[in-house]
Order: sequence, then C-alpha cells, then structure tokens
Amino acid sequence: KQWYQRRVRGKMVHYELVYYNSTGYAEPIRILFAMAGIDFTDKRLAGKSEAKDALQASPGGCIPTLSVDGVVFCQSLAISRYLGNMTGVAGSTPQDKLLIDMFVETLYDLIAKYNEVVKETDPSVKEKKKNLAYDTYFPTHLGFLEAMLPQDKPFILGDKISWGDIVAMSFLELKQKPG
Repeated sequence: KQWYQRRVRGKMVHYELVYYNSTGYAEPIRILFAMAGIDFTDKRLAGKSEAKDALQASPGGCIPTLSVDGVVFCQSLAISRYLGNMTGVAGSTPQDKLLIDMFVETLYDLIAKYNEVVKETDPSVKEKKKNLAYDTYFPTHLGFLEAMLPQDKPFILGDKISWGDIVAMSFLELKQKPG
C-alpha cells in the first residue's frame, strides 16, 4: 500500500496491536501507524478474561503489545521508537534520538506521578497527593519539558515531527485534576 508497508520473503508484514478498549499507552502507536499509512490489526480487549490472556502472552507481562508476523513485543515506548525508526520520524542523528528520548522520559515521569494520584484509594491521601502534584510537581516538570523545546518551533526537533511529539500530544491531553 504505502512505501512503509514492508515485505519480508515476498509477503506483507502483519502487525497486530493489542490493548484495552481505550486510548492510553496504545494511542501514540495507533497514530504512528496511521501517519505512515501502515495497515495493522487494532485488537481492543473486551473484558477481564481477554486482558488476562494478553498479559500472560506478553513477554514483559504488560500491554500494549505489538505482534510483528507473530513475534510479540511489549512496552509502549519501545514500540513507538521502533515505529519512529521504521517510518523516519525518529531523528536523523544520535543527538536527535537522545533529545527525543530525554523529552519522552521526562514526560513519562510526569505520567507516573499522574497515575500515582489517580490510583490512590484513600480519599484524604489522594487529595494531598493531588494538590502537591498539581501545585508543584506538574508545573516544574512541564517547565522542564518546555525548556527542552526549541524556541518558536512546533516540535521537539524544531520543524520536523518525531515519534516523541506524537507521544507527547497523546498524553498532554490530561487537562484537569483527576477526581
């Protein structure tokens, strides 16, 4: 179909993405596939039984997973980086790649803190964590991210979009405090 659609031994490569029936950590992967025009199967898990089976089939016990002609890989950032390299949106120099990784890993520190707040079950502890995160941690880390961006340019690498920009766009839609 597109020049990205790879052929191995004369046959088309088959990609299958497995994740919950939500956006989350799989959304950047879906967007990268769509941007490149690469066909893939988007398997959305319907219930706890399917999720349990997918987690057991994952080499790292986590999802999303990406199956490439039956070989299963996990970890959303590894998959996103793979697709970025495969489709030419991973930077052209080792320093570009380092900058993308630095930005995305800083973003994931922010996401981990957000998830810590969301998953807290004690209401009083949750409120304290939420206030601390939104009053200090998030503004500080968003400042770090902003400082990593080139001035007056739209993307991590300036004028060229990268897989890291797709990851950032997917996750920075978290605009309000969790309940």
